[in-house]
Amino acid sequence: MKIFNVQTKLADFYFSIENLEIEQNKIHALIGANGSGKSTFAKVLMQMISLEKGNIDYQGLQSQDIILASQKPYLLRDTVFANIIYPLKIRHYPINIEEVDYYLNLFGIFDKKNVYARQLSSGQQQKISIIRTLIAKPKCIIFDETLSNLDIESISIVKNLIQNLHIKEKTCFILISHQLSSISNLVDKYHFFAKGKHIISCELQGLVNSPLESVKQYMALQSFV
Repeated sequence: MKIFNVQTKLADFYFSIENLEIEQNKIHALIGANGSGKSTFAKVLMQMISLEKGNIDYQGLQSQDIILASQKPYLLRDTVFANIIYPLKIRHYPINIEEVDYYLNLFGIFDKKNVYARQLSSGQQQKISIIRTLIAKPKCIIFDETLSNLDIESISIVKNLIQNLHIKEKTCFILISHQLSSISNLVDKYHFFAKGKHIISCELQGLVNSPLESVKQYMALQSFV
């Protein structure tokens, strides 16, 4: 995807990108402080926010090819199983029950399959959101702080899934995170935002050596640097 001269306004929050490319063959990260525009950008890509100016070239990607898994997932008032297969139903994709069961077992929640999803803990609900996203097999997955409510074992599982799907299925991942140390072993390219504006896109070393004051201040707070 290529983003050109994008501008929009939400209440008193201004958001802008001059030029940014999301390459399909890379794992990307959107980084920056709270309120910098990371989640706004994800919603812009999902066409959940209208643009006042600019253009996004999706390069052949259709709306069903991009899925967002948010930090606070929206769950239907239904069972875990019904929630997981929902994206398949609305896309008229075949439902592979064995695959659903595989993911439920992988995340240790198979016994919750027929439980109402909203009765589960926040961590378990996050697992449902992740499974629901993966089961639809989109070409691009956006994880918005999706690892934040997970235990260490589950974080490791998700990271392995990201790496495997990226290599085997060429899935593009966009990870939104406050803490670089939690994703630095996955990411190929970082996109730094500050105060609603895209500042720079580069590899990790570019962030570490950046002369930009906003980037330097952000990196000074990162525990692994």
